[in-house]
Amino acid sequence: MIVPNEILRAARSALGMSQAELAKISGVGVRTIMRVERNERVAVRTLQRLQTAFETRGLKFLASEPDLGPGFRIPLASIKRDDLRF
Repeated sequence: MIVPNEILRAARSALGMSQAELAKISGVGVRTIMRVERNERVAVRTLQRLQTAFETRGLKFLASEPDLGPGFRIPLASIKRDDLRF
């Protein structure tokens, strides 16, 4: 499954990760990450590298279902206790 650009951007935000940090762990340049997040066309290999970087952090991507779009799940260890307060 190729993860849509919008989901990759949301995943980075949900993990509280900077573009520079994502660039470092994925090997993808910051400018290219900016292009991905602006929903510009990039090589499929680039999207795969970003997806793999997130998966090494424990993130799980979810495919679309009939009534639901694609998404992701974050490992509990990545969620700060303060983020759970409502």
